Amino acid sequence: MDRELAIKRISGCFLAVPTLFNEDYSLNLGGMEQIIHFLVGNGLREGNATILVNGATGQFPLLSLDERKKTAETVVRAAAGRIGVIVGAQSCAAFESAEIARHAQDIGAAAIQVSPPFYFPPTDDDVYEHVAAIAKAAPDMGIVFYNTWWLNYGISLGMLARLSGIPQVVGVKWSSPNETEYQLAYLRFGRQLAVIDNKLLPVMSKLLGGAGANLHPAMFWPEWGARLWALLEAGEWSQAQEQVNRLLLPFYEVYGEAVRVCGGEGHVDKLALEAVGLPGGPSRPPMRPLPPVFRERIQRVLVEAGVPLSRG
Repeated sequence: MDRELAIKRISGCFLAVPTLFNEDYSLNLGGMEQIIHFLVGNGLREGNATILVNGATGQFPLLSLDERKKTAETVVRAAAGRIGVIVGAQSCAAFESAEIARHAQDIGAAAIQVSPPFYFPPTDDDVYEHVAAIAKAAPDMGIVFYNTWWLNYGISLGMLARLSGIPQVVGVKWSSPNETEYQLAYLRFGRQLAVIDNKLLPVMSKLLGGAGANLHPAMFWPEWGARLWALLEAGEWSQAQEQVNRLLLPFYEVYGEAVRVCGGEGHVDKLALEAVGLPGGPSRPPMRPLPPVFRERIQRVLVEAGVPLSRG
């Protein structure tokens, strides 16, 4: 595995695409393919963006293993090497994550995303052996470790150092409830890992040497994402923060309210995709439909930010 190439392929706007469903909750693979073509056709590419399929936004716990393979194949095929694709390999079972890792390697994904097992609270050794087993199963596949500290286990900096010794671990999707720890991770690991901000602090992240940032709104306004990343690359910090204030924060304000009404992720993204004329559709139960007011709220955020509508 070429470590430098693997890191290069997972930089930029980190876009977790939702899994699309038809009204009967079957997979809408054609709709997912359409979204990838929309992103690539409007300025996002390897170097300024990366796609994640089958993450939390993709409702991976509600997909069968076969469905996870089908969605990964669809997205990688649609991307056609123009933009890196990370495949979510999160599972409580190491053997299932390993199977997903082997499949991702076979279809040409850029990397996989792995988190700690999330049902039984794991120990440090549990987490290390989980990641090491996945790395052994797919030795040519880069791994992005996702610090899901709100789900029973938060990784320490010492443990992150231990994981970074696994050659396949090339990145960390990073947030921390501790502000000092958040910054120290960049200081200690920014030269050996692609550190991807997951705390809605893309400007601080890039200042500290981060390789990418979770920027969901670029999925329905790719030109905004390309512009924001170009500003960050150029060190235009105040202008970059203006773009964050313009769209990222208002979008996530609504996102946070929606999660308190209906748990899970991806439902607000689908409303935004529909607002710009792209497929969205329902979420699978037990995620309930959001009240109609959220469609109105998202529409208002997009209009006030200047997002072009009805483009699909």
